[in-house]
Amino acid sequence: MSEATIRIHRVTSLNDAQCVGIAALYRTVGWGHPNDADELRDLCESSGYVLLASEGEQVVGLLRAEPENAQTTWLAELAVLPGHQGRGIGTSLMQRLIADHPGARLYTDATDGVEGFFLRHGLELRQPLVPGPRKG
Repeated sequence: MSEATIRIHRVTSLNDAQCVGIAALYRTVGWGHPNDADELRDLCESSGYVLLASEGEQVVGLLRAEPENAQTTWLAELAVLPGHQGRGIGTSLMQRLIADHPGARLYTDATDGVEGFFLRHGLELRQPLVPGPRKG
């Protein structure tokens, strides 16, 4: 991944362009998440931790986590546009999550087919398996 082209940044509120980009990302990976800007803003604000991966103004990746307490954080979502997968964007998002939560117990739902990715980054998996995102 070229650091000059992809920017990983934490957001606490979403602008209109980011809402459009996140809704497009959700649709592309087959998630039935909110498409409405107000719902996306509420989701972002209530999550407590949201990272975006952007290429210029385009949202190409998202990581959303919910800190449960000072020691435990649940990774709720991690998605990268299919055309951008394999470029290290997901890894960069995970590295930022880990760096921002030193010493915390990080876990996610066990996503069918991509468990190894989460295990490589030291996350615990919660069972049962849930369907993974569509690939391009």
